Amino acid sequence: MDAFELQELKTALLDEIQNAFKDKKNPMLVEYEEQTENLLALAELMSKEKDLMPQENFDLVMGQDYVILQLERWIEDNQKIISHWDNNEESLKKH
Repeated sequence: MDAFELQELKTALLDEIQNAFKDKKNPMLVEYEEQTENLLALAELMSKEKDLMPQENFDLVMGQDYVILQLERWIEDNQKIISHWDNNEESLKKH
């Protein structure tokens, strides 16, 4: 995969991630799951891209590391939401 194809794929994934929720106030579990899958794919692509970067370009590599770290945090947040989804559904039904 060349740099142009990689950039197109990253852009498509970002669009999917940003538009994951049809109703922002009431997101669905499947939307969180799809967004998490896309975040995982984007983080993997960015890691591969980082490996191809010239390592002497320290600022670029560090910037890529920072973005990957932020994606990993977002993934963890989504996974927590997904893992607690059933508990939240039950507590909502009781009220």
